Amino acid sequence: MKKILAPIDGSQNSLEALKSARDMAEKFGSQLIIINVQKPASFDTSEPVDEDIPGMEAASQKVLDKGLEVVKGTSLEVRAEKVCCGDPAEQIIQFADDEDVDLIVMGSHGLSGVRKFLLGSVSDKVVQHASKPVYIVKT
Repeated sequence: MKKILAPIDGSQNSLEALKSARDMAEKFGSQLIIINVQKPASFDTSEPVDEDIPGMEAASQKVLDKGLEVVKGTSLEVRAEKVCCGDPAEQIIQFADDEDVDLIVMGSHGLSGVRKFLLGSVSDKVVQHASKPVYIVKT
């Protein structure tokens, strides 16, 4: 396994998944690629919204910095990338294909009951549509 992709959103669940990805990368001597996708405000509304690209890039960097703390002190080859912007699931799938990763490791949304049946989570969409294997970490 040469490349492991770990999409993170800054949530505790995504950082726990990153720890699993880190451990796998160490075990297999893989490159670890950490990405963050910022979803523009206009994605959730039909109203035109001026996108704050510098703000989204700063938010993405903040999330990636959290992720880099998780892998600090390892001997791994780590790459952190901002992927701006769009539907997070689509961007993760596209990035995985473009980079020809061997595995996507990501956190589950952790929702239960009726809410999980409403508009699927990012992890659900990635599992359903990715051409690469997906490992879901549920905490």
